[in-house]
Amino acid sequence: MTTLSTRLTAGAGLAALVGLALAPGASTAESAPRSLPGTLVPVYAGPAATTQSVVEDAPSAAKAAPTAKFVVTYTGFTAEAKAAFQRAVNTWAGKLNTTVPVTVKASWEPLGPGVLGAAGPSAVWDIGGVWNVDAIANKKAGKQLNASPDIVARFSSNFTNWWFGTGPAPVGKYDFQSVVTHELGHGVGFLGVGNASGSTGTVKYQGKNTAYDRYTRLGSTATSPLLWKMPDNSTQLGSALKSNNVFFDSPGVRTANGGKSAKLYAPSTWRQGSSYSHLDETTFPKGNQNSLMTYAISDGETIRTPGPVTLALLKTIGW
Repeated sequence: MTTLSTRLTAGAGLAALVGLALAPGASTAESAPRSLPGTLVPVYAGPAATTQSVVEDAPSAAKAAPTAKFVVTYTGFTAEAKAAFQRAVNTWAGKLNTTVPVTVKASWEPLGPGVLGAAGPSAVWDIGGVWNVDAIANKKAGKQLNASPDIVARFSSNFTNWWFGTGPAPVGKYDFQSVVTHELGHGVGFLGVGNASGSTGTVKYQGKNTAYDRYTRLGSTATSPLLWKMPDNSTQLGSALKSNNVFFDSPGVRTANGGKSAKLYAPSTWRQGSSYSHLDETTFPKGNQNSLMTYAISDGETIRTPGPVTLALLKTIGW
């Protein structure tokens, strides 16, 4: 078992992984997690908005019975912040399917300047040589594998521009419900372990990929090279991760995306916490139904649904 977390200012990203891996077939008694902190990685707000942008969920989604249960432990939230957080939780409860409750530890606390929040899965589990995030591993096991929360989330109590309302956020305000919905997306598995340092890159941690990493390609075609098959810690992989040409490719994602693989955010300068673990902002701009999991959320931008591409991606990796 291995812990990890992500940070959001106006987006979210992957943090370093630390901890102890669980071998396939090992009992939970043999796999108590180490209490080692993850390294939170910042991402940044986009340019100031001049107009509102709104992406609502389908009206039928609000009426559908939940197919997953989220259990949230709140610490320090105001009533209006908790209500907005719970609306984001309710969105995900209707999008995922599992018999095992997804547990979330959420805290409302002072964070750094410009940082809206920090969140991510609290652990990954080795299943067949591939890291699976806590909630997916629990789903596959049909039980809670560890007493620790599946997702840990922190949001800024000293940020002055929050919007907690049920309606769209006005220009100048950041929609808290959208931010939480985004971060929960990372918590349930929208992230990989890709990292570029200097000229070299890796998509492995302790010799293994996440389920997400197994579907990323250099190029948009079904025959484009898979990143996880490139030499580890190589300049080839370092160049790929900074190529602006990385795609998540699976049959389900292609079906959800008009027959195309989904372009990921992979700028020429590596942005720790933003690069690789988000959809590309240019391909999925503000107002696009798949814009929630891009690297930034601007003021005045309201996104109340994960979108079909994100849902197809999550289904690909185990949901």
